[in-house]
Amino acid sequence: MTKTDFCFSQKKINFVPYKKEMRLSKPIKLLTAAILLFVTIFAASKMPGIAEWYVENIYPLIAAVFSFVSSLFPFSLFDVFTVAAPLALLVLIVLMILRKVKWSKGLYIIARSVLLLVAWFYFAWGFAYFRKDFYERCNIRKSEYNAENFSAFAKKFIDDANSAYIDLKSIDKDDINRKIELQYEKLKDVLKIKYPNGKRKSKRMLYESLHTKTGVSGYFGPFFNEIHVNGFVLDFEYPFTLAHEKAHQFGVASEAECNLYAFITCATGDDAQLRYSAYISTIIYVLNNYAAIFPDDYKNLLATVDSKIIEDIKTMSKHWTEARNQTLSNAQRAVYDTYLKTNRINSGIKNYSEVVNLLISSYNTLVK
Repeated sequence: MTKTDFCFSQKKINFVPYKKEMRLSKPIKLLTAAILLFVTIFAASKMPGIAEWYVENIYPLIAAVFSFVSSLFPFSLFDVFTVAAPLALLVLIVLMILRKVKWSKGLYIIARSVLLLVAWFYFAWGFAYFRKDFYERCNIRKSEYNAENFSAFAKKFIDDANSAYIDLKSIDKDDINRKIELQYEKLKDVLKIKYPNGKRKSKRMLYESLHTKTGVSGYFGPFFNEIHVNGFVLDFEYPFTLAHEKAHQFGVASEAECNLYAFITCATGDDAQLRYSAYISTIIYVLNNYAAIFPDDYKNLLATVDSKIIEDIKTMSKHWTEARNQTLSNAQRAVYDTYLKTNRINSGIKNYSEVVNLLISSYNTLVK
């Protein structure tokens, strides 16, 4: 064997194991990253202090960066992403079927993408689902939710709703946004939020017709820190809906707590438009709960509600019912119910109505 042959042989022997090592290292690294990620998520879900620390110290920085970038675009990056990502997956699967991309490589890309997506969601906002509850964060004593307490609360709430009534048929959305921002800044210590926490530029939904058919009035896009309000919402719904989505952006995940934050923000200011929006958007939860607990007395309570408020409730119900596609609405509710339960909102879609429990404990302290 010549020297040249020896060198060639040596290179060949060393080269093959190196390629195998490289091929194995990628899935091993991916598996290691997945284990670390899910251990972190599990730890945060079991120890609310971790999530609380994240929301107070890390999330405001993330929100500032993401909301600034997204504010540069007049359209919703979240809505574009929710269509672009599935399309990219579909293209990849087609290429794998046509053998343009190896199955091993395609599956690795899919696994890596899913891992990145999960990490992006939780580190961009999702850890908020594991925070301490409202009572612990805001040092509010939880009142017992019994028939006596609820009855007294419901009657007082309806009296205040009647007093708050105005004929709200036209609003200036920019002015409403400004006033809600001022309220959140004013209440930052009471509500335990970090202000300013980035930008909260409300965007219209790109697929508004579809969301209207499913009954969605607004949502928060965590991947790009974007707030969305459906243009279909009535004027008297708009302030409350906007305040609710802003609460999500401040790191509040629970739908019930966001309803509470929206109510407190809108009801405690000097603006009559915000105040009425708070009551008309929340009174339906109070009435539904009263009908369930006191079915025999429900008509008597309903008779105490201002007839003009009843008309607005009917208008709101008809407005959404006529636009809703029941099949799409049921599908959306089922998916979102599962999503909430997966993220430790055990009551799922019913979480919205649990704002009544929160109001019973906080109404006299934070609102009246």
